[in-house]
Amino acid sequence: MAPVWTALQSTDLAVWIGFSRWAYAAVATAHVLAVAALVGAVLTLDLRLMGLGRSVDLHRLAGLAVPIAGTGLACAVLTGGLLFIGRAAEYAAFDLFRLKMVLIVCAVALSLAAHRRYGFRFERATARQCRRLGIASLALWVCVAVSGRMIAFVYG
Repeated sequence: MAPVWTALQSTDLAVWIGFSRWAYAAVATAHVLAVAALVGAVLTLDLRLMGLGRSVDLHRLAGLAVPIAGTGLACAVLTGGLLFIGRAAEYAAFDLFRLKMVLIVCAVALSLAAHRRYGFRFERATARQCRRLGIASLALWVCVAVSGRMIAFVYG
């Protein structure tokens, strides 16, 4: 697989992002903002699922938070992919990077399963199911964020 990563990071786009201070800074900033939107929306919904802010209508909150989280995720994947191609061979070898990718897949799978089962109608779930879903989702996304930040500290 290493030749694929090496070829990927040799593309014109990857070289431009890797060597242009402003391009890299712009993509990295966009990635941080996308992750902030994603985690902010997920955190708000997960805390409500766990029972905080019971006066806030869960259906309406989900109707607002889910599209924001989805947009944040899409932008984070796009910008993260651009950051990845600049150092693809290096990142692909990092255990923390691979862990982050697995955690993202698990978090997205949990979200998709929850929305397939409940849609925006979480009132169909019991309080215990909501609490468990909120805790699991929050734990996964926090682990994604921590593993992402740790890549910079461990391998940076």
